[in-house]
Amino acid sequence: MKKKGFSQKHKPGFPNSDALYSWYEKQFKLQNGCCYYCETSIDLINALIAKDLLKTRAVRGDGMRGPSLEIDKLINELGYSPSNCVLACYYCNNDKSYIFPPDQYKRYLGPSRSKLFSDLALELNKR
Repeated sequence: MKKKGFSQKHKPGFPNSDALYSWYEKQFKLQNGCCYYCETSIDLINALIAKDLLKTRAVRGDGMRGPSLEIDKLINELGYSPSNCVLACYYCNNDKSYIFPPDQYKRYLGPSRSKLFSDLALELNKR
């Protein structure tokens, strides 16, 4: 992840962008580069994106959602802080949104998303 994408303005529970970036790097290692919810590696997700098996979403400027793990709050009311955040793939983060409690999403929907990504991975060798 590029350091320029870290903004304290958007994640006020971190004292500055350096602290946010440092937390991200540590959390990425702790989660082995995988989504907290579906436990799929960002490397596999990027391989699926590269082969057009997954779509991304463009955002303002030259940004794109999909190719990197995103910071997700576990409990919305507690805001962004190192103890209340995990890294999630765009697909789980967008799907979970504010609709599902994190523990329910991880338990019930995360495994289904993981299965989908695993099935799509079988297509990588065919293309």
